[in-house]
Amino acid sequence: MWSYIGVGMVAFVAYCFVKRLGKGLPVIELMLLIAGLQWVIGPIIEYVSPSTHWKYYMYVEESEYMAFVAPAYAVFSIIILLIIRKTKRFHFDVEVLREYSGYGLIIFFIGVAFDVFSNVLPRSLGFLIFILSNFKYVGAIILFYSENKKLKRIFYIAILYLLLNSILKALFHDFILWTVFFYMFWTLKYKPTIPRILLTFVLGALFASTLQTMKSAYRMQVWNNFSGNKLELFVNLMMDSFLVDETSSDELDDGIDSNVRLNQGWIISAVLDNIPNNQDYLNGMTVKDAVFASVLPRFLNPNKTKAGGQENFALFTGLSITNDVSMGISIVGEAYGNFAHFGGILFMGFWGLFLGRVWLFLFAKIRQNIIFIAFVPLIFLQVIKAETELVVVLNHLVKSMIVVFIFIWFAKKYLMWNFNK
Repeated sequence: MWSYIGVGMVAFVAYCFVKRLGKGLPVIELMLLIAGLQWVIGPIIEYVSPSTHWKYYMYVEESEYMAFVAPAYAVFSIIILLIIRKTKRFHFDVEVLREYSGYGLIIFFIGVAFDVFSNVLPRSLGFLIFILSNFKYVGAIILFYSENKKLKRIFYIAILYLLLNSILKALFHDFILWTVFFYMFWTLKYKPTIPRILLTFVLGALFASTLQTMKSAYRMQVWNNFSGNKLELFVNLMMDSFLVDETSSDELDDGIDSNVRLNQGWIISAVLDNIPNNQDYLNGMTVKDAVFASVLPRFLNPNKTKAGGQENFALFTGLSITNDVSMGISIVGEAYGNFAHFGGILFMGFWGLFLGRVWLFLFAKIRQNIIFIAFVPLIFLQVIKAETELVVVLNHLVKSMIVVFIFIWFAKKYLMWNFNK
């Protein structure tokens, strides 16, 4: 029964996401959809068609897994959708952003400067540098609405830069996330029909699945000092992945099928299997650490929890990962490990309540100053990920908001930026 409820909830969230495209900025709906796909749909596919991987499998029966995850996901989704429902009645006039092209260009160059010089700046400022370097995408969003065609091209150049940078580093997460955010602003400007939106979904899913299939093979070569043309290698592997069955290709087949990459449920199921059988419930310990980590700088909190997941992953799942691998247990897995079945569901409700209130706060700020809407993707960059832990999500959410609000205050007070155009 819980599996059907979980699938129904994911379908409803998907409907809300599609319906909101072109009318608003469905960041919350996107977050819920990603979570639903990775927490509910991926696990169901794995239960129906097991991958037989020695590690990435479901550690508990479907009935036990869904009895916790489906209601936790449903409570999380329903509460947050109820809280933000009033914001759907108001439509932002994002075209006003064209009046701020000059500010958008400065914000863009701030991001480029921090990107270029990030290697020579103190590592202790890593998070601040990361946020400021991402200002280039905020600037590109503002310039997308410029009446100057040359400035508008920066929006598309930013997407191309993301892709080329991802190919060089063999890391594609930021490219996918920012491309989805850019797509939201594209729909907000051009207001495509539902069939056109669905067509872009099909093309996007095709590209993403092809990328997932060849990613491991590409990384294996690039991270082992590949000396040839990386762009050529990337294109060739993409073509092979698209045209050839991965299981029939030694180069593409890494023994991990596509659903394993989607399925976050194997980690959550390992938490359900490990706690309380081998590890006592943590009674909010990692939640408290996440709150302190988000409000205190590292020099005031020397024992601050490190992002990366190895420590919490072993604690919650009883499994080990090497230091060069980063895996998160997800907030729903963390909720169960801390507060057990009912308490975990309750925690997901409170987490939905908190995020909903944050969204309302940002919504009010956007109504006061439309330029804030371009910063929303940056603020939610880590929040929308379904696999990350609370310490990563909360730390990014709180501190990115602080950086953005200080920047806007500084620009208004000392650069004399006028936001009343």
